[in-house]
Amino acid sequence: MEKRMKCKELSVDLRDKFVEKHGQSQGYKSISRDLNVPVSTVRNIVKRFTAHRTVANLPGRGRKSKINEKLQQRTVRMVHKEPRLTSKQIQVHLQTQGTTGSARTIRRRLNEKGRYGRRPRRTPLLTQRHKKARLEFAKTYVTKPTILLGERTVDR
Repeated sequence: MEKRMKCKELSVDLRDKFVEKHGQSQGYKSISRDLNVPVSTVRNIVKRFTAHRTVANLPGRGRKSKINEKLQQRTVRMVHKEPRLTSKQIQVHLQTQGTTGSARTIRRRLNEKGRYGRRPRRTPLLTQRHKKARLEFAKTYVTKPTILLGERTVDR
């Protein structure tokens, strides 16, 4: 007996040929011989077609994700704009929009898109509090005149 082809998945076109030949009242063995695939494969694909009216792969079992593709893109955009957002903050933001999902799920979806949580290398040099204090300091001295003392200028 000749060697049969082995692969993980057959193309949709090939599966359609199985169904077409079976519709022309060809048997499993003759289809198997013609297309060089095992008889059990032909039988399974024809049975699936008669049951579901399709040869395409059916969706798998298991729970569907609470975060769909559109929501996932939105979270990636949010993290891209503001990288210091935590998964809990994103979760709260999504809850205000009416979507539920755990912080762990959000982290998983971000990891799928190549966004991983990292600790910053060091603290930023200026915080918002520093900037605000510096602005207030500058505003207090903006109206005071400068006095020239030799080569230096001094604010008084």
